[in-house]
Amino acid sequence: MLCEVRGLVIRTLDLADNDKLLTIFTEEYGKITAVANGSRALKSRYLAAAQLFCYGNYVLYQKGDRYWVREVNLIESFFDLRADLTRTALASYVCDVAGDVVEENAPEPQLLRLTLNTLYAIAKGVAEQEKIKAVFEMRAAALLGFCPMLEACATCGREAGGNFYLDVMNGCIACEECYHTATEEVIDPKADPDDSFRTARIICPLSPASLSAMRYATSSSMERLFSFRLEAADMQLFSAAAERYLLNQLERGFKSLAFYKQIVN
Repeated sequence: MLCEVRGLVIRTLDLADNDKLLTIFTEEYGKITAVANGSRALKSRYLAAAQLFCYGNYVLYQKGDRYWVREVNLIESFFDLRADLTRTALASYVCDVAGDVVEENAPEPQLLRLTLNTLYAIAKGVAEQEKIKAVFEMRAAALLGFCPMLEACATCGREAGGNFYLDVMNGCIACEECYHTATEEVIDPKADPDDSFRTARIICPLSPASLSAMRYATSSSMERLFSFRLEAADMQLFSAAAERYLLNQLERGFKSLAFYKQIVN
């Protein structure tokens, strides 16, 4: 049985006899794994299209319980991602997140589009990598149904004015007044209220600008996803909150993220 899919290679695994096992994030079927026969050989017709980050049309045939690649029409190789180690590492993290959340026979077209847009932004340097990473994390969380309530303080309803705090575990924000009221309610009088509150609820501070960035990342059009500016201090708050929020919702870490942070720090 033949099937034709359009998708992005988000993971590869070397097999025996110069074969590769490809994990393809497809528009039609979600995640599919397929063997690219002999694709590691230098003369293989699949060599270029069986690389990580390649996007194309794949004709697959089923043999037993496994798919095999029969034909490939490469659309985009994202070659620039391989020209710089930090780009490669960040792109690998983006693909690892996609691979972790996408399932077989469960199409996620908007998440695929986000992943492709993010890889393009990394490859072409349309924005600083810290911004691209944070925007991807927040928009991915929103597309997966984990979007935090960012419109107003969950306690008093304040929408703007002053600093806010992201309550990561509860997916909401608290204004500065309500945050400090909550810290005063810690039962243990010997514990530092701020540390106890943060340990119990995982709190990330947000400046007005970084909160606006979080709102923008979760709601703007795909075409203008990275079209905003932040000062360095605000970017740091936005980046830290976005990463902490997504990883908490997924309840896991990523080796590719640890490697990326090791390179840039």
